[in-house]
Amino acid sequence: MVNSCRDIQGITPKILDANDETADFCCGEQGIDEFIRKEALEFQKERLGVTYLFKREGAIVGFVTLPMADLKRAKMDIGDRLAASIENYPALLIGQLAVCRKFQARDVGTFLCDFCLDRASRFSERVGCRFIVVNAIESAIGFYQKYGFVLLPDQKGRKQKIMFLKHTQQNT
Repeated sequence: MVNSCRDIQGITPKILDANDETADFCCGEQGIDEFIRKEALEFQKERLGVTYLFKREGAIVGFVTLPMADLKRAKMDIGDRLAASIENYPALLIGQLAVCRKFQARDVGTFLCDFCLDRASRFSERVGCRFIVVNAIESAIGFYQKYGFVLLPDQKGRKQKIMFLKHTQQNT
């Protein structure tokens, strides 16, 4: 994992607030664009997740939304399950991760994902958070697999595929 707290190309994170203008954000995925433009602030006010904007020279280059989640043990391959036989494993969900079109293919997505992994590591020091989960669109599956995320089995017909990463101290 790359050191997620470093500043690449002048990009800095901040938590979304009512003063942030998100109307011009465009990553090319309509549902994600609509989320940041119209839903993210209300989602955050309801404490359903926190959205972090990543800005460069005042412009939003990307964003991530991080809510809590769980991972159902029964849905996992037997080899991926932990010894603890609890029904649901605590997890952090990468609810949204998007990069503005003009900044795609410039390692910004990697920076954002590293930021999420760093947040999960910090969070797990205070409460249970053993897994990181993402609902990946088809075009992003390879990106997450490079990090070690694994697809849950038996997801035929799902538009977004559930992927997970075991979070351990060795991942940080």
